[in-house]
Amino acid sequence: MEPYYSTIYLLKKSMIKNRLILVLFTFLFCIPSAFAKDFKEPQQAIDAYIAGVSTGSGKHIEMAYTKDATIKFYDRDQRFWEYTRESFAEAVNTGQSWDAEIETTALLISGNAASATVEFTWGENQEHGYVDYLNLIKSNGSWSITGKVAQYVSRK
Repeated sequence: MEPYYSTIYLLKKSMIKNRLILVLFTFLFCIPSAFAKDFKEPQQAIDAYIAGVSTGSGKHIEMAYTKDATIKFYDRDQRFWEYTRESFAEAVNTGQSWDAEIETTALLISGNAASATVEFTWGENQEHGYVDYLNLIKSNGSWSITGKVAQYVSRK
């Protein structure tokens, strides 16, 4: 019976070792790349922002915006809101998806500066919307959003 127990012990030890290697591999290689901020094109930073607001991911907001970015907008009731990147990421970070049609309708690029318009439409009859105006800059080889101003629009 001893060889049988030795074999089971070695198999368990091997399985634990393999799991440990898999976990370390995941943390060292997969997770950092999932949140790497290396946007070679401005649309990639815009897409990270869209992913953040549409999936409730504050991490995507942090990736898309510069640390000193400002976010300012008027809501449906014409109330003015102002956020830092961190406070906006915190507000977005709900983990809830948003069923909205989201489209980049304009993107103007001049060297290392860019401006984009992103339009949101939602509601049972597509009656609600936002129009976002984003400013972007390329710094250290990567594009980021430096600021957003937006306005709620009724699409009735």
